[in-house]
Amino acid sequence: MSNSLKNILQSLLGIAIGGVFLYFTVQGKDLDQVWVSLRNADMFWVILSSIFLIIVFWLKALRWKVLMHNSNMPISTLDSFNATVVGMFVNAITPKFGEIVRCTNIKRTNPFKLANILGSAVSERIWDVLVLLAGVGVIGLIEFDRILILLKVDEWGDRMMQLDIIGIAIRILVLIALVVLLWIYRKRFYRWGLVERIRHFAKETITTVMLTFKIKRYKTFLFLTFTSWFALVLMNYCFLMALQETKEFSMYFAFVVLFISGIGWAMPSPGGIGTTHWFVLQLFIAFELSESAGLSFGILSNGLNFIYTIIIGIATMIFQEIRIYQLRKKGQINLE
Repeated sequence: MSNSLKNILQSLLGIAIGGVFLYFTVQGKDLDQVWVSLRNADMFWVILSSIFLIIVFWLKALRWKVLMHNSNMPISTLDSFNATVVGMFVNAITPKFGEIVRCTNIKRTNPFKLANILGSAVSERIWDVLVLLAGVGVIGLIEFDRILILLKVDEWGDRMMQLDIIGIAIRILVLIALVVLLWIYRKRFYRWGLVERIRHFAKETITTVMLTFKIKRYKTFLFLTFTSWFALVLMNYCFLMALQETKEFSMYFAFVVLFISGIGWAMPSPGGIGTTHWFVLQLFIAFELSESAGLSFGILSNGLNFIYTIIIGIATMIFQEIRIYQLRKKGQINLE
């Protein structure tokens, strides 16, 4: 099975998962009340949330720059920011292909090996997963009783488990098909030297991943990691303040929402559509809050994140193409 076909299957699977979660989220809900809530959103907080998203992009770009420098791949802040935003843009419309795109984006203006760039990106994702797990763990300890309600396997839980089983089954079938094809065409792959290339690529990627866990500027890296997550908390707080139904909620609840909805973002759904809505709604139910308020917040936060990312992403790509054209014209880079 070719990579392109595999990517198409993964995209379709991600869209299907997001669609099913979204259907279960809005099923039987009073959407008219939700639209009224969204129309009355406070624009001051809506605009302020976009500023915090740009800050998040900037902090993540600076953090990745630290990892790249740590792996002997010095890049400019501008290159890191452009690649980070483009990667987020692709993640908003595909199931997590943005990490590959942002690595190839760096490759366009820098002479580093793609495997090494990918290794630094993988390492960065690992750190984010660790922070997400730590945040969920803290919330689990503080809100143990409510989290039990959130994890309760009822009619919704049964459906989600079935959906997850279907997704796992499809992935296993795809993996089996790839293994079978590799076995059938193994001699041809050896003749082309493909096996050795893959082995070398994987070795370089793993070496870079291990290297980025020995961070020279670890204080700077940790500071950028925690400030970027705190900026996300502030952005979620802006979303809460924007709605009449949630404007009395605390910063602590914004923290809880961020990490619980982050589970939905980590799932293979484009832009976390459907999955984040479902987790946010279940969180509101667990806290014995209005379901319509939870649905309104989920649509507002996810929708604005999607819109902001698309707008910023398109603007960044246009700026980058102009910049690359100028650098190429000056002979400073060669894209051949």
